[in-house]
Amino acid sequence: LEGALKLKEITYAHCEGMLSTEFKHGPLSAVSKGFPIIFVSDGSATPLIISGLNEVKVRGARTIVIAEEDARLRANCDALIVLPKSDPQISALLGVLPLQLLSYQMSVMRGFDPDFPRNLSKTLTVD
Repeated sequence: LEGALKLKEITYAHCEGMLSTEFKHGPLSAVSKGFPIIFVSDGSATPLIISGLNEVKVRGARTIVIAEEDARLRANCDALIVLPKSDPQISALLGVLPLQLLSYQMSVMRGFDPDFPRNLSKTLTVD
């Protein structure tokens, strides 16, 4: 969810993060040929992610998975970004890093300054 937020904040592209269990309840209607979809897996829901991959691939989506090496995931996606083997709690944190790098690169490619996103403040104020 944090990776999707970062993409939205500094690239201004529509991006939505959700749990794999929620994926089949609406977002499929937006999928079309070439539509990019990124799945991040800690390994606990691999069958569910494979099901989601198949759902979007038949609609023409371009699929990317961020996960530890897994032959089943590799066989069902267009690209696999491999995370090092680690504790599942650490894996969740590691999964955000490729999305942060993607956010940075997309922001720069679109001519935006990723360090100064519009309408956002670096500080939080509480009223």
